[in-house]
Amino acid sequence: MRSEQQLHLNRRILIVGPSPPPFNGMSVMTQVLLHNLGEGIHLIHLDTADRRDISNIGKLDLLNVLLALWHGLKFIYLLIVEHPDLVYVPISQATLPFLRDCLFLLPTRLLRKPLVVHLHGGHFSTFYSAQKGVMAWIIRRALENANAIVLGQALVSAFDGIIPRHRVQVVPNGVSDCLEPGARERSSDHCFTVLYLSLLASEKGVFDFLRAIPLIVRETQSCRFVFAGEWYRREERQEAVELIRTFAPMSCIDFVGSAGPSAKAELLNSADVFVLPTYYPYEGQPCAILEAMSAGLPIITTNAGCIAETVIHGLNGFIVEQKNPGAIAESILLLYRDPMRRAKMGAASRERFLANYTIDRFSDRVAQVLTEAIDRDVITDQARESSLF
Repeated sequence: MRSEQQLHLNRRILIVGPSPPPFNGMSVMTQVLLHNLGEGIHLIHLDTADRRDISNIGKLDLLNVLLALWHGLKFIYLLIVEHPDLVYVPISQATLPFLRDCLFLLPTRLLRKPLVVHLHGGHFSTFYSAQKGVMAWIIRRALENANAIVLGQALVSAFDGIIPRHRVQVVPNGVSDCLEPGARERSSDHCFTVLYLSLLASEKGVFDFLRAIPLIVRETQSCRFVFAGEWYRREERQEAVELIRTFAPMSCIDFVGSAGPSAKAELLNSADVFVLPTYYPYEGQPCAILEAMSAGLPIITTNAGCIAETVIHGLNGFIVEQKNPGAIAESILLLYRDPMRRAKMGAASRERFLANYTIDRFSDRVAQVLTEAIDRDVITDQARESSLF
């Protein structure tokens, strides 16, 4: 039996998850863990990335099936050869992706390895409650005796009926610090800039923001609206172009495409307000909101996932009604007309980021959950062995 010191220094953890590209919440957070988990932890990574563009995510085709089978076989090989002390799996919130996850979850359970699942969204309880018969049984069996990480207090009930509450831990996301020194010092010719930075999709609220623009332009011509991200659907891109032609001058609207780390930081530091009016059903805690907070921006967003725990209405931003362009416009105009309130909210965003959402805090919290799960399993094994004598 290994000593306590050996257990502390030689933890071997098999991390399952995609690395970027494409860049999305799950791939970015997997990358953060691989680069920042603490000393004394030996990481083994099974990269489940599909390098095709982001529009392929969640879609079923032959290549996805073949990739899943290949990843499943490689996982079993790593599980047997590497002898990890624990397996970490970010889990999905829909039927086919969850069945793919079972290629990792079920072998882990069969070999009685400690398991930590990480829920990056807020839809799992809805997904599970809709299941009947065999699928519900598969979910329960796959997650039996697992430990779970969720993004906020609003999501601790996500595994009710499957995983006991004492095994569910809250770990908010953490992101890189995007603030550049002097970024909030504006020149006299600076144009008030409102930034949307996320996947360009209707359920992320991109069309609600677009429909808010004519309401703002009607009150002031001194605003610039920047959209950064990839279009998820080609038809929506064309719909957006046609919509803009009907109500606003193209000169005040910029679509800048996908933004890498340096371009993203530049966009955030040149903006005055960040907008993400999402009603995406799988929303958890968008990294884009945390990045905007790190850059000291006031946030205009909606109550989805655990966003309302991240953005405190009236403190560092506004939580507006979903699918309400008028409320978006009203909040933007309020911040445009009140620079002191805008600065105060931006400072509150920055303060909340430093206190709760840095990469170091995120990595330390995850490392603690992983090591406690290993220690809990060791204690259980010792108790089981003692009962045999």
